[in-house]
This record gives sequence, C-alpha cells and structure tokens, in this order.
Amino acid sequence: MVDPKHIHEPPIDPLADTNPSMTVRKVPMDVVSDGSGWRRTVGLLSLIGAAILTLATTVLLLVPAPTPIALQPTALPPTVEGLVVEPTLLPTATLVLATPVPVIVPEGQPTISPDMVQALLQAAPQNLMVSDSLVVQRDNYNPFTFIRQDRPRSETIQYVATDGDTIYTIAERFKLTPETIGWSNNRRYTLVLRPGDVVNIPPVDGVYLQVVGTKTIAEWAAEYKVTDPYVVIDSEYNDLSGAQPTDVPPSGSYIFIPGGQGEDITWNPGVTVDSSGDTARQGFVTGFAPGDPGSCGNVQNPGGGAAWINPLPNGSYVRGFSNLHTGVDRAAAVGTGVRAANSGVVIFAGWNSWGYGNLIVLAHGPFLTLYGHLSSIAVGCGQNVPAGSIIGGVGSTGNSSGPHLHFEIRYGQSPQDPCATLPDVCF
Repeated sequence: MVDPKHIHEPPIDPLADTNPSMTVRKVPMDVVSDGSGWRRTVGLLSLIGAAILTLATTVLLLVPAPTPIALQPTALPPTVEGLVVEPTLLPTATLVLATPVPVIVPEGQPTISPDMVQALLQAAPQNLMVSDSLVVQRDNYNPFTFIRQDRPRSETIQYVATDGDTIYTIAERFKLTPETIGWSNNRRYTLVLRPGDVVNIPPVDGVYLQVVGTKTIAEWAAEYKVTDPYVVIDSEYNDLSGAQPTDVPPSGSYIFIPGGQGEDITWNPGVTVDSSGDTARQGFVTGFAPGDPGSCGNVQNPGGGAAWINPLPNGSYVRGFSNLHTGVDRAAAVGTGVRAANSGVVIFAGWNSWGYGNLIVLAHGPFLTLYGHLSSIAVGCGQNVPAGSIIGGVGSTGNSSGPHLHFEIRYGQSPQDPCATLPDVCF
C-alpha cells in the first residue's frame, strides 16, 4: 500500500495546458436521473410555499379585524291590547314562543274584545266593526288586516241623520263644506233636518244632483259654475267615459260636478216662539237652535225696551242685508267690545254649529238680536242685560274670513234689515 504522504503532484507549468492534474470523470445522464433532480425541485417549491405562507401571515397580522355587526331583532307584527299576534310562518318552519309578551296599544287606539279574537281565529272570513272608523277583516292569508274606513272615497254614499245632527256637524264629520251637503240634497235639509232623513255625502266638495230634462253635460257644468265640461266627463266620480260635452245624460240619472257651486244658502238654525197664555203678564217663551251646544232651551222672555243702539259703534261697515245674507257685518279688531242692541234676555250663549261660531242671541219680546263670530262671551243663559252693556268681543269664529261682528235682527223667525231699525249700523 502506498503511503499518501509520499504521493506528490507534479509542479504546474503555467505555460502548459490548463487541464487539472487530476482527471474528473463525466457523470452520465442516467446517473442524474436516478432521483437527485426531483429532490432539488421539491426543495425549491417548498421554499416558495414557505415564503407565500409567511407573507400571508404577515398580511393577516397587519389588517385590522372587522367590526362585528349587531343584528337588530325583527319587529313584531302589530297587535292590540290583550292580544298577542304571532308571525305568519312558512309551512316548513317551526317556531316556539316560550312566554308571549303582549304589546300595549297607546291610549286612544281601538281594542278588540275576547269574543272578536275568537271570531277572527275561525276559518270563515269575517269583517268585524271595532270602532266608527276601523274594521278588522280576516282572510285566509293574513288574519289581521286593519282597513281604515276614512280612506278616500270614489262614490257618493248615503247617511241617515240621527238626533242632534245638523248640516254643519255632518259636513264636519265627512270633511266637506256645509254648502256641498246643502247643494247635494233636498233644500229642506238646510232649514230642518229630521232624524231618519237620508243625506247624500259626495266624496269631495261639489254638487251631486239628479239630472232631469234635456240639458247637455256642458250646460249642467256651466249651471254650477264649472267652465270645462271635461272636468265632469273625466271625473273618476262619474261613469261618463267616452261621453261628449254635447251629450244629454239620461233623465233621472245622477252625476257629480267636482268643484261645482250652487246658489247661496241662507242657514236658519230654527227659532221656537210660544206666545200662548197671558203674554202681557208672563211674556214669550223663546228658544233658539235647540240641540246646539250654546242653546239655553226655552227661556221666559219678558220683552225688551224701545231704545235701539249700535252694537259696534267703533266698527266699520263691510256688508249689508240681502236675501242671501241675513244680517249686517261690521269689522273691528279682535276683542273689541260688542254691546247689546236693546235690553233683553239671553236665550243662546256659546258655540253654534250653523256657521255663526261663538254666538249670543237676545230675546226682546217678539224680536231677537244675533251677535255672531265672537271671540269671547260675557253673558250666560237666562241673564237679563240692559241696552248698551258689553256682552262679548269681536272675533272670527265659525264660518268667517276675518274679525267682524255679524249682527241680525229677527221678528220671530223672519230676518229683518237692521238698517231699517238702526241706520247707523250700515255706515
């Protein structure tokens, strides 16, 4: 065996060939493919994967965590006091309520009695009246459907008058003007409305009438101060689609003229005078607008004096007496004192539903004086007041467009021209 220490490599000649002094044997390709190549590939991929994982981890650490979203509870369906309404479920859903909690309806809202609850849960559809303006209707899809009856109407309905009804109270109830009710019904209703009378109630202000004769649609519209006949023809409240202004509606049929205006109406609240017995000693028994809030009922009327005075000497004349205006209007500032035009007894003191607003009526034997639209009332029922005493203040209550005094003189139930008795009220 040769000792390695005795092996010497020949010195390198820099001018000689640069081949190494030891022979390096070339590795065949079949040796490279024995597995060493794929190991290098796997190692490279591992390094790449590690780099990607490190980068992703860094990004997750640097990005702030998302803010949690608070889920709001689903609102419960509307209920009424004493009644728990469970949500409508799909056929495949199951819901168990451990302890149902009733929802308290705010004060003033309609409630349902236990009998109504049982009726609502029956299979047959029903309509139940809860209040004057609310109906509970049950169907097979939604067992608690609330329908407001005060939604806009598209047709004229009929209302049966009851005790205490007047044209003004009915008009206020249905959000119409008193004139609309007057023009759309028997004119007697503007004078006397009796329990049981059937009153036409149009959907909006205008004139509802039964056409008679051979007038065309255009002529009917013009009669009630509507210049465009297509306002009538195209109205949703009439069945006149395709009609022409020159067409004549069938006699006896009904049409509605939206915004139409009829004649001026003189409103008469009604006066009762009982002159039976010894009137010279006992006087008259008089009442005004029975049933109204300010009515004093029948009051013994001892008569009045002969001296007449201007009830508002500081006012200014703005409107006189006519067949369509039963008194004299004198304007003045709100609160200006109104005086008794003659000595008499108070037979009405309070709110009047015929358009006078706050009203005072004094009886002077067979005569009456009326003081309308007042802002204040300083006398009471049955009180005897002397001529010239302050009984109230000028206002603009009731059917009024500005502060003024509406002053009337009546003999019994018949309005008289105040200018004939008190000329200075008309200047």
